[in-house]
Amino acid sequence: MPAPIVVEVYAPQPRPQELAVLIAACSRAAAPNECITSDVKSTETSLGVAIVRRDRDRARIELGLRGAPNAEWSTRDLVFQPGDDELERYRAIGFAIGTLAARQVEPLSPAPAAKPEPEPPPPVEKPAVVGIARPEAKVAPRRGGRSTWLDVSGRFGLGLVPGPPRAGGALRAASELLRHGLFAAVEGGYAERLSGPALRVRWVTLGAGLGHPLTPELPSLGVDARLLVAVEHLSATAIEGERSATDSRWKPGVLVEVDGHWELASPVALLVGVSTFIDPAPTAVRSGGAAVGESPVVGLSGFVGVRVTLR
Repeated sequence: MPAPIVVEVYAPQPRPQELAVLIAACSRAAAPNECITSDVKSTETSLGVAIVRRDRDRARIELGLRGAPNAEWSTRDLVFQPGDDELERYRAIGFAIGTLAARQVEPLSPAPAAKPEPEPPPPVEKPAVVGIARPEAKVAPRRGGRSTWLDVSGRFGLGLVPGPPRAGGALRAASELLRHGLFAAVEGGYAERLSGPALRVRWVTLGAGLGHPLTPELPSLGVDARLLVAVEHLSATAIEGERSATDSRWKPGVLVEVDGHWELASPVALLVGVSTFIDPAPTAVRSGGAAVGESPVVGLSGFVGVRVTLR
């Protein structure tokens, strides 16, 4: 009866869909034996163990089979291209495990018993290491899919100086130009000063630019930096009884942002970060002939929200 091959993946742990692709490809290549993960309960004694370790664009496979004539651990190194799709990488790893196992199992086909009463072989807890084969295979490059995501966040930061802070929200969209690298970003935001009803100050911000991850590719954590050219619409409304007066202006500036994201459950991630709007020409606000405050040269705000990955 075919026995399962237990697959254990380390550093880093794959996502569920990546692990499923690996196991399916491994089972296909190792047929009639099947591949299973270490957390699957099986009544059959395992044929062997395959250990997979990832290091960015490289993968190492260590395969040990029970009852092999030479009781050997075999090792295979895979080298991927930077643009390879992550699912295709795990598919290639699965095929490599299954192919390596099939080659070692072929000579183990049962032979006629030489003795009428053969003694059962002793159980093998772990194969002894007597040799390491290190063939290196390159996976054919494929155009990997690039990610696109949306961020929705609430913001709190500087308003007029001096004066109370402002609070609001922002909607951002981004799409990778290079997989796990440079991405294009656009965003829009709205904020209002937290003050009394006599003076209402509002900000509307629009920006577009580029961003880049600051950390190596990790399964569920990341830090990004963005630089955007932006325009900000500042409006102030003075209210006295039933009378009101409003003045506003558009002003150009630069948005610099750094945010971190932690994937809670695909495709949703928790988002935190800081943003600053650099205003080369601050705007002074006056009400009733008296100075109320001035927009900061470097406006700083923090934000908390969620990120939804679309693809």
